[in-house]
Amino acid sequence: MRLKPTEGGSLALLLERDEAGMLDQLITQLIQLLQSHSGTSLDPDPLFASLEVGGTDEPPEDPALARLFPDAFSDRDDASKFRRVTEQGLLNRKLQDALEVTSAVGIDGMPEEVKVVEVLITPPMLGAWVRTLTSLRLAIAARIGLDEAEDHDRLLADDETRGTVLVFDWLAAILESILAIMVGPEDTGDAGGAPSPS
Repeated sequence: MRLKPTEGGSLALLLERDEAGMLDQLITQLIQLLQSHSGTSLDPDPLFASLEVGGTDEPPEDPALARLFPDAFSDRDDASKFRRVTEQGLLNRKLQDALEVTSAVGIDGMPEEVKVVEVLITPPMLGAWVRTLTSLRLAIAARIGLDEAEDHDRLLADDETRGTVLVFDWLAAILESILAIMVGPEDTGDAGGAPSPS
């Protein structure tokens, strides 16, 4: 993985073909996970999709979805009321972001002789990339029980979870590098930087 600033504040993300394939597969799995929890079809208009009202009463049973859609309030009744009117819109926004990112990666139909995939990330696309990479990391952390910073080394030392932790760290490296170049280190705290394991 390499990054190269381009004109107009954009960024070229250079991925080995296998890396691009893995990123595309992860995003596809995220899309499938989100679709499994959606109560409606995704509106093709991003504005209407983000405004869609609806949701469930309780947090999802799936730990990854529960991490992606946590309760907004500690009080159960308040959390349920808020979830009922906001969850579907939030879910649709996450879907729109993920679809935008996987479209930018563009691995489908790419000739086999292409060994390095160059992905252009423009300033308007930055938000979708940050939110999607963050969602991927949150979902992965939930799947393997990476809840606290001290869990990282333990899970990395375990043969069963080591590979997943390495993917988690690889996504963090992409996210942090994109933010460092496109936003600048002094502003990354306001741009939705890489999440902690919790």
